Amino acid sequence: MYRFVRTARPRTAANVPATLQFSAQVTEHLNRTYGLNMKAGIELFGKSRLHWHYEAPSIDEMTAINRKLMADHAYQELLERHNHLWLEGSMKDQVISLLE
Repeated sequence: MYRFVRTARPRTAANVPATLQFSAQVTEHLNRTYGLNMKAGIELFGKSRLHWHYEAPSIDEMTAINRKLMADHAYQELLERHNHLWLEGSMKDQVISLLE
């Protein structure tokens, strides 16, 4: 089993409410459209950082999902519409091999 994790920081503290709203929208879209069971959250202490994660049984499945996302116009539009909210260079993606 593998876990995909994405983190990103809001550009400013004033952007936090809008990034939380975006997070809910994007998570709902991906779960409804692709059945990912993605979860989202925000760090409570220190610098604000939003987190998204989902699990898949294989890297191949994650790759297939990524290909679908690149062709998903609604998803791409959502990203573009909210691009100004994020601190440039703060997005980080990880894939973790779970030991379970």
